Amino acid sequence: MMFSVVIPLFNKAPHIAAAINSVLAQTLSPDEIIVVDDGSTDASAALAESFAGQQVMLIRQANQGVSAARNTGVAAARSSHVAFLDADDIWLPRHLETLQSLILQFPDAQLYSTLYEIHLGSNVFWPKSAYSYGFVGMVDDFFRRMAIGLSLVNSTTACVTRQAFFEVGGFPTNVKRGEDVVLWMKLSQKFTVAHSATITAVYNRNAVNRSASLREQTAPGSLLYLQKFMALPAASHLASAKLLFRQIAFYAAAGMREAGDFDGLTAIRRLAQQNNMPSLALNIYLIGFVPPAVLSLARRFRHKSQ
Repeated sequence: MMFSVVIPLFNKAPHIAAAINSVLAQTLSPDEIIVVDDGSTDASAALAESFAGQQVMLIRQANQGVSAARNTGVAAARSSHVAFLDADDIWLPRHLETLQSLILQFPDAQLYSTLYEIHLGSNVFWPKSAYSYGFVGMVDDFFRRMAIGLSLVNSTTACVTRQAFFEVGGFPTNVKRGEDVVLWMKLSQKFTVAHSATITAVYNRNAVNRSASLREQTAPGSLLYLQKFMALPAASHLASAKLLFRQIAFYAAAGMREAGDFDGLTAIRRLAQQNNMPSLALNIYLIGFVPPAVLSLARRFRHKSQ
């Protein structure tokens, strides 16, 4: 089994060494680790370059965004399967071994994923899982399963075949928020997806320079994609797509309110109205009056404390 690991990097100096070391510590070694520095202005690139000679290749490019960085990494990859890791997250030692087992059991799938745990301060949380913990199998209804906890696949647990990645056009470069979800949805509509409900990665909510700090004038790209999908005359899994739309819209709006991004929150509310979801639009409007501290506390109750 051959894996290329792609790590997009932008101003993550406090975290990049831990991310790379977590790949080097895998029980199953990858063929290569490709770090794409997207115009960092801190010491990130130099820290990544210090791993040269340990299967780590550093590619430098002018700042173009995380999608372009990931696309550059996949274009440079030589292996049949590409596993993604964000520069501020880490893998647990058996992550690639778990993915290899999943691929061997379901070789016809083109997108594979595992679960992650969330580190916030000194607390550890498990997100709500689309399947019972320990499940290994094919995903039966991607939109519906993704709507459960929004944890089915993310940019630190995903593995794709290079062939399928290029067939759907890679990560959209015109999307700042939800770009990874757009790709997963595109892949799920064309190919089969396999999932192992096993914790193999850590999502670091304590990280610097997280995308949650982005300020948006438009709704997340994942919602805009779902809007187009739901408008198709013969859209399959329409009810599931609407459920996923509601889930992403609600939690994205809550995150924007928590970060003080009222323009983004308003954009989501208007999109809900356009899609004839008045109750969702009302809930998002009300979120605008909830104190950020309350939303921060509520976020913790979404997940299972460990």
